[in-house]
Amino acid sequence: MVPFTTARATPTALTLITAVVSLVTLPLVRLTLTVIGASPAELPVLLPAVAAAAVAGPLTWWLGPRRSLPAALGALAALWTLLIAEPLRVAPLVGVTLAVALATLVLLVRRLSAAAEDGAGRVARALALAVAADVTLRLFGDLWDPLWRGGALATVLALVLTGSLAAGASATAQGTPPPARGGGIQVALLGPALGLYTVLGSPAFLAVWAGIPVTLAGVWITLGTAIGVAALSVPLPRGVPIALPLAVTFALLPSPVAAPAALLALAVLPYVVRRALTAWERTATTGHGALADLALAGAGCGVGCALVLVPGPWLVVAGAIGLGWAAGESVRPARLLRPFGPVVAASVLLAVPPLAGAARPAADPLPVDTAGGMYRLLNWEVTGTPPDEVLAGIEESGAQVAVLHGVPRGTPEAGGLDLPAWLEKRLSAETVWAADDGDRRTGTLVLTSLPVSERAEGPGYAALTVTLTDGEPSRIGAGSALGPLLREEAEVLALPPSAAPAVAEESGFHPAGRGRIFARELLEFGPVDAGPPAVTVYVP
Repeated sequence: MVPFTTARATPTALTLITAVVSLVTLPLVRLTLTVIGASPAELPVLLPAVAAAAVAGPLTWWLGPRRSLPAALGALAALWTLLIAEPLRVAPLVGVTLAVALATLVLLVRRLSAAAEDGAGRVARALALAVAADVTLRLFGDLWDPLWRGGALATVLALVLTGSLAAGASATAQGTPPPARGGGIQVALLGPALGLYTVLGSPAFLAVWAGIPVTLAGVWITLGTAIGVAALSVPLPRGVPIALPLAVTFALLPSPVAAPAALLALAVLPYVVRRALTAWERTATTGHGALADLALAGAGCGVGCALVLVPGPWLVVAGAIGLGWAAGESVRPARLLRPFGPVVAASVLLAVPPLAGAARPAADPLPVDTAGGMYRLLNWEVTGTPPDEVLAGIEESGAQVAVLHGVPRGTPEAGGLDLPAWLEKRLSAETVWAADDGDRRTGTLVLTSLPVSERAEGPGYAALTVTLTDGEPSRIGAGSALGPLLREEAEVLALPPSAAPAVAEESGFHPAGRGRIFARELLEFGPVDAGPPAVTVYVP
């Protein structure tokens, strides 16, 4: 547990508390996207949930400036503890918890701005370190968020964060806080910053866009945040904020350039956040008192975060442009921060993912025996299925080939999970990935333990040729756009998504060549079928 309990909440203690609250807020954002959704159709539900962060104003008016921050931290600790129980992770409770977390961040920024000469710089540094710690935790769990996956480790991690929040509440309740300055509407810019960190700090997102392994994507992200922490202690040119929207734009392009672009964006983002939070010399105000200022800052923080997370690259770029513009309005130079401790912490976090990967046990092999010219093939629509159930289903099926449809790679609804990478690290199998048309983050995955002699990938489809024990080849195709493949190749097993049909012909299961006589067993799981799969045996 972080030692926050002191005679008084010093700037250092407040910085640590800010890092813990940020570390709690990031998985809350992902959980909110999972249970509420991030599509435009769900926007009316998402925006009120995060706009409730306006409670920062009424809370200060009701309890006073001394007790509002401890109360917010205590409420966040209690709500966070409730979310440890999976049945309680429903949209209303998750939305309220995220709103309280955002309101707590707003109050922390106000307190730090009053208590420290460079409170904005401390906030930017704490947020960047929280992102690095969040990426490290997620890579340790192969992007299945360790705080929500269940089990003893998840419970321990969640309780440690609960204890840290409670300790922060105790520390901020001690002594008399310094008087807060007026204004502070610019604190709402924390919302777009959190949204950008959620997008750019997703290893699965970067892995898909840059075409690199997930662990390497995590290294790029953590290295970028480490550089960003170090850059806070270096005088940089005034034009640096312009680099943020440019880097974000290139990071959203599916190309190898996405990785260095994301690194650059994460390297300049702390500096931009620091300057944006000091924009207009901390005097941005509604003219209606601190209550209105805080309420508008909290609501703007939540709505800004939600808008950046709505699918579509233009809103993400717009958030980066808004932050860059606000940073350009800052004319007050800030005192440089001492870099040694934070940079060392970021470097340690950078080293954890490769070490965690090296310590992972060996992957389990799939069956390989195809004696008699017979192999078992699993065709499964896995949309919304937890990764552990997908793994168990593949292993229990005894299939030599598994074709999975609706496979997520970093989608908000899947909490940023890269299911292909998660399965590859647990199953000793060759894989072929076919991204759906128009969305590189969902698609079809083919896994097989059989020798692969040929493989092909195209827009919306994938194909591979496996060799059976007796030396006979079999061609398998899958994906959402099998038309071009079927027109070019007559001898192919075409496996589009289906839902446990009664007979093989209804599923689109076609024999691979009229002259080849093999007995094949086709198992199909329905999209919500948790029981034994329907089995269809087809002998051409």
